[in-house]
Amino acid sequence: MNFLKKLFSKKEPEIQKAKTLIEESSPSCPLVALVEQDNRVAYLYICGSEDSSFGVKSCWIRNLKQAPDEVELDLLENGIAPMLAKSNCKFPEGQEALDVANLELVWLEEGEGVALLENNEIIAVIPSWGGQGGFHGYARDCVGHGDFAWELGTDNGMLERIHKSRTFWESWNQEESPWHLWQPQLLGCYEAQFGEIDKYYPIDGEEWPPKGLYYKKQSGKNIFVTVGVSLRSQPMVEMYTDEPNMMNRIELGFITTADLKDTEVEHMVRWIRKQADLPWGQITWLGEGHTIYCDVFDNTKFDAVVLTSKLDVLPKFDLPEIYGSKVNLFWLVPITEREKNYVVDYGSQGLIDALDRVGDRIYSFARKEIRL
Repeated sequence: MNFLKKLFSKKEPEIQKAKTLIEESSPSCPLVALVEQDNRVAYLYICGSEDSSFGVKSCWIRNLKQAPDEVELDLLENGIAPMLAKSNCKFPEGQEALDVANLELVWLEEGEGVALLENNEIIAVIPSWGGQGGFHGYARDCVGHGDFAWELGTDNGMLERIHKSRTFWESWNQEESPWHLWQPQLLGCYEAQFGEIDKYYPIDGEEWPPKGLYYKKQSGKNIFVTVGVSLRSQPMVEMYTDEPNMMNRIELGFITTADLKDTEVEHMVRWIRKQADLPWGQITWLGEGHTIYCDVFDNTKFDAVVLTSKLDVLPKFDLPEIYGSKVNLFWLVPITEREKNYVVDYGSQGLIDALDRVGDRIYSFARKEIRL
């Protein structure tokens, strides 16, 4: 009898098929979190969609039976959730099975990490860096650095962060939601800088989270600036910086001197809406010097934009902080494919320096391509 037949013998199954106790979609990203449990062990998972590169992240929660002395490599190789080894178990004799009635999932604000609570106590966490370098996540009932979880100590900063995330999500159920407080602040900043709004465009498709677009025609320039993108913290930022609060919240702006027809303005609005959703839809982030393909500038040589706030000619004004984070306003400056390729190969600084020498011609689709 082969290995799997022994495990799943009809007479007395040693390992039962895992059951899903709780399952929930991320409020921001195309991800699903779930808890699975068989008769031996319970795990927390985050799963990406089939067409994404996110894959599946897992974190051990608890053993329900006596822990093995060594890692169950044979089970792991056959796609069966292994128990955690005895040396890393706070309860090596095993614990009671999880009861779905006592469980709650709390997503981190970024939407790409999740925590599992049992009777309001955090028992497992998969943060954004889960699945990297042999780290899976944190578990309350783990001791030290186990193969499938690390210990979730009382001094772990994730505990406070999860409680803040829970408060953040609950705040959207209040009569005066974060949007009702934040939208007028941003519009006030834009009107102080550019003048009274000409038109306001909702760009949320009547779905959460609410977002809008400020539009103003001023001194021959068409000015577009997003309203409310910064209410959500961008995913994955903390994978690239030690100061995520300086980079995780953004608004996006665009300026052109082109004589736009109404249909072209509408086209621009639709395109900016897509970029405002990009970080969460693709589980990534946007920052200084990043580039995005752009199909909005018909009959021009500009098929990309570079995000920047550094150019001298760009408007300079500070936006208020929110949730303890700086809000960065990045302007989407049209660039050619050759200019974009230079950024990909060498970084953005050389192009930014060259665009600075171009001055306010960056607002025109008639400017010459920069030779770098």
